[in-house]
Amino acid sequence: MELPIVDQPVQAAPPATHFDTGPRSIAAVKVLRISVTDRCNFRCVYCMPEEGVRWLPKDHLLSFEEIATIVKAAIEIHGIRRFKITGGEPTVRHGIVDLVRMLAKIDGVEDLSLTTNGMLLEDLAQPLRESGLHRVTVSVDSLKPDRFRAITRTGDLATVLRGLDRCEDVGFDSLKINCVTMRGTNDDELAEFARLSIDRKLTVRFIEYMPLGDAALLHPDPKASGLTSTSSIESQSPGLNRVASDELGPVGGCGAQDRGADSLIPEAEVRQRIESELGPLIPVDRSSEAGVGPAQVYRLLLGHPRDPRDPRSPRGRIGFISAMSTPFCSTCNRLRLTADGVLRSCLFEGGEVDVRSVVRSIDDPARRHQAIAHAMSECVRLKPDVHSYRGNEQMSRIGG
Repeated sequence: MELPIVDQPVQAAPPATHFDTGPRSIAAVKVLRISVTDRCNFRCVYCMPEEGVRWLPKDHLLSFEEIATIVKAAIEIHGIRRFKITGGEPTVRHGIVDLVRMLAKIDGVEDLSLTTNGMLLEDLAQPLRESGLHRVTVSVDSLKPDRFRAITRTGDLATVLRGLDRCEDVGFDSLKINCVTMRGTNDDELAEFARLSIDRKLTVRFIEYMPLGDAALLHPDPKASGLTSTSSIESQSPGLNRVASDELGPVGGCGAQDRGADSLIPEAEVRQRIESELGPLIPVDRSSEAGVGPAQVYRLLLGHPRDPRDPRSPRGRIGFISAMSTPFCSTCNRLRLTADGVLRSCLFEGGEVDVRSVVRSIDDPARRHQAIAHAMSECVRLKPDVHSYRGNEQMSRIGG
């Protein structure tokens, strides 16, 4: 049975509080994350069932012109100047290079970046660079080809790494790799990921596994969530003993797979395991790192701590995004725009404001910009004090 897609109404904002000068003030917002599609060419075991989920109808998706309209309003009225293009997988959206070119030409865009699984980057890196994209982040959850394939179901590690190399070749600076850490899945690769920062000028970011949807982190006992299968994809890749291939969960998607109660690896443990193999991590001035995201940034000590000329000094950095063990809600500086035109105040929960209807119902440009800006202000006031332990929407529609 097909589930209906219901437009989100504008929800009433809570009474003004002391947060009005912090996260619940539009003045605190520095980044708008823009999901351009809910579709993806991967079927990652922690994000969606193997057969995928029901995609949004095309007429529900914002057009490139509508996205540009929202970006212009964000710049002109709220002074937001940083924009992240996400998905699903943004590179599968037809014409993505054209969208990048369109947004890059908008006066006031200071930072335009894209997060991708990298599968199509080998061909797209140069066109994206020439179209005005500033930065690229590539999601890689394993450096072992068989394991990478088992996690993504359809991905090829060699192709993704060639795409990453191509980004370096065409001149992208500040490249980043995102790795979701999952106990029993890739936790034996933490030091190997960290080693990438020694010889390459990139930032490897370790992201705590986040339960979005009906995640097993909420159900330590598989039977409590109605999951009874004990089969696994261990045979496909050693170490993958947490995910049953037939445990598909609800069509809600992200987090629907049973990963066991101990999938989450807190940042402190990840750091300890890296340092036990590679030596101390020392803090890096966050202002020197590209972007204004929540990652706490370090580098391996290795050589002389104050002499970058030391040949042993790492070229890259290591970051930690730890929404579960150390929530950063009090310093949250972003809003999210879903592929179907819903402003979302929080990745996990919080109020949503339908902006698609605003864009499509108001003809006068000045009034439309004001209405979009008002929707943003209302949405940011719906941010929770601290996000809950679970999220209520699939990652493929929010864009991370």
